[in-house]
Amino acid sequence: MPAVSNTTQLAENLWIVDGPAVRWVTVPFPTRMTIVRLADGELLIHSPIELTPDVKKTVKALGTPKYLITPNKIHHLFWSQWQACYPNTLSFAPPGLTRKRPDLSFAGELGDSPEPFWTNEVDQLIFKGSRVLDEVVFFHRPSGTLILGDLLENFDPGTLSSFHRLLARLGRVLAPHGETPLDYRQTFMLRHREARESLRRMLEWKPRSVVMCHGLPVYEDAAAFLEAGFGWISPRHSP
Repeated sequence: MPAVSNTTQLAENLWIVDGPAVRWVTVPFPTRMTIVRLADGELLIHSPIELTPDVKKTVKALGTPKYLITPNKIHHLFWSQWQACYPNTLSFAPPGLTRKRPDLSFAGELGDSPEPFWTNEVDQLIFKGSRVLDEVVFFHRPSGTLILGDLLENFDPGTLSSFHRLLARLGRVLAPHGETPLDYRQTFMLRHREARESLRRMLEWKPRSVVMCHGLPVYEDAAAFLEAGFGWISPRHSP
């Protein structure tokens, strides 16, 4: 495919595409989607970003979008653009999004095991324990890549102002030591046991790399990065 500056191929049939930042409480959040090309040639789009002409060109070069998924009910900002442009796609909502966005059309809700359309290549589970935000975690089996939304963030300090770098450091999301954001981890209060069980299942996949929607991917020592990033739910830290 023609080179596109915001597109990176991570492995065979696996790409990430970075979009423009969106601001959340003044902080610029980088946006990223992940594209998996399935064995039948159709594309699974994770966390669709703004559908710019460049993004359309990238997608066209890779194949035909068939499935739209997103990790949690926060990641919906650009979904209507994709449904309008690709009306033949099947959209699957994470827990809570169908109620939040009744204007969107969904083929079903993502659960604690993969849909039959991608089960041979992509696994999934619901990371449990939060009182307000369930996240669906995905795992690309052929490449050993864990695909996250907001459970871990790893902001590139080179893209932030000094003030926002300080905020990211205080929030525990500054690379290379990204963790679960402080505000998000508070929603797991008194439910760390459920979160630890989800983490155990994730680690059983033996991921070799980690991609998240916000921040620098991790291509080495993925297990160590995950254990550190989720250290707040270890038994010695749990309430």
